[in-house]
Amino acid sequence: MKILVVDDDPIIRKLLCEVLSEDGYKVSSVSNGQRAVAKIQEGNFELLFLDVHMPVMNGLEALRIIRSMFPHLPVVMMDSYPDQLVKQAKDEGALTCMHKPFDLKEIREIIVKIKELSKKEVCFGIG
Repeated sequence: MKILVVDDDPIIRKLLCEVLSEDGYKVSSVSNGQRAVAKIQEGNFELLFLDVHMPVMNGLEALRIIRSMFPHLPVVMMDSYPDQLVKQAKDEGALTCMHKPFDLKEIREIIVKIKELSKKEVCFGIG
């Protein structure tokens, strides 16, 4: 599975990339929404972890653009204040929202659920 991590905090990016790489995923990362839009067009990502509050272009703006290009790409929004943004992010097409700080178990559970959904879509010809 190829995953893109988008967060302006270098510590969060590094942590997610290390953990996901150790779990066997191919992981790339960028620091803002504008770079995410450019990177996502480069190649076949199967999952996007996207922070909400970032410079240049925030996560919700990036989500709108990415969703228009890749409507079926699973997107997990990340934010320190998710309660304010959960509805808006889901309305924009996010699969779910993660509260920062998050634990590694939560990340792994989300990926397992996304893999299960992908298998169901393939079985039923969705996507």
